Amino acid sequence: MKIRRIGLKYCGGCKPQYDRVQTVASLQKRLAEKIELVSYEDPKTEGTMVVAGCPTVCVDLKPFEGRPLWVVASLQEIEDFIEIMSSDDHPPS
Repeated sequence: MKIRRIGLKYCGGCKPQYDRVQTVASLQKRLAEKIELVSYEDPKTEGTMVVAGCPTVCVDLKPFEGRPLWVVASLQEIEDFIEIMSSDDHPPS
């Protein structure tokens, strides 16, 4: 099975409501056989996951237009992302 390269972009962290770094570390362990998280600037990514610390999601998303994009701003949205990537037929969103 091919491992998908997903770019990772964090928000600025001005008012995080959960530990974004710890949560992403857990996500990486759980999806180790499905995805590889790399810099969002890597041109070989299949899409980008933006990790925002709160529902405001003030990250500029314009640089990611035209590519698959997953925006997660809560622990539940992280779980949703894991479920999507864990499925055998996980098309880009």
